[in-house]
Amino acid sequence: MKPSVFAASTLTSNEPPALSDATWRFLAEGDSWFTIGGLNLPNNANVLFALDLCVSTAIVSCAYPGDTLRHMADAASDPAFDAMLRRPGFARWWEAILISAGGNDLIDAAQHRAVHGDGSAAALDERVLLTPAEAAVVNPGVSGPERYVSQPGWALLARYLLQSYAALVARRDDGINAGRPIFVHTYHVPVVRPSGTVGSPHGWLFAAFEAYGIAPADQQGLGDLLFNKLRALLLSLDMDSGSAAALPQVHVFDSATLAPLTPAAANADGVSGDWVNEIHPNRTGYAKIGAVFGPWIDKVMQRYI
Repeated sequence: MKPSVFAASTLTSNEPPALSDATWRFLAEGDSWFTIGGLNLPNNANVLFALDLCVSTAIVSCAYPGDTLRHMADAASDPAFDAMLRRPGFARWWEAILISAGGNDLIDAAQHRAVHGDGSAAALDERVLLTPAEAAVVNPGVSGPERYVSQPGWALLARYLLQSYAALVARRDDGINAGRPIFVHTYHVPVVRPSGTVGSPHGWLFAAFEAYGIAPADQQGLGDLLFNKLRALLLSLDMDSGSAAALPQVHVFDSATLAPLTPAAANADGVSGDWVNEIHPNRTGYAKIGAVFGPWIDKVMQRYI
């Protein structure tokens, strides 16, 4: 059963949706995976519309394309979500909270340049990438894609992601939705290719790797490495992971392995496989994810009924 999905703004419209008609009500926040409307309009989709759930469900989405976890974790920067989650007089009780976050933070970190506008070198903890010349000095003896990773930069990114997710959980527990389940997902590894959208016509990873002078033969391996590191970090948040980073009532759907997608063709500059561009699935891709994500949510929700 597909959910009814509403933009957060509809709750204050002249004719707000009747959320009470649904068996489950979910509050969603995140990036393009959960956005209603956005870029690539002819192929626009999101995973919320594709969820296959066992009961009638209404989802209110505060998501915005390109949104980062830093924005979502900051109550002042995210007033609509914060109000509906915990603010007295505005908050509603939700059966669950859906969060799509972390992917844009990695993309943003990869796009931090090696040199500032004034020509000075960016500190190693300001970025996750190294140029080939820097790699030979900073990571001597390291082979493969790992040599292009700035370890101080990755450590800072990982610390920020963990702290931001912990802040989201603290906000959940500071109100009537304390202890309600939070569902998070991992991201599929994209094919590094020059396929983007308005503002990023040559993609995101591809453009960043080209700017750093990383050889084409090493680019896909580096993309695989970065997204697998992000996947491992997100999985560590799951309350059942046994990790020191695990957060209470947080459940992580491993989309990257449980809902495999058809990869795009290398160097394709448009829709290819299950992808609309370098880093975003198309309708077919989201449908594959939703067909598995929904039943997974159904199963976990039995713990909270």
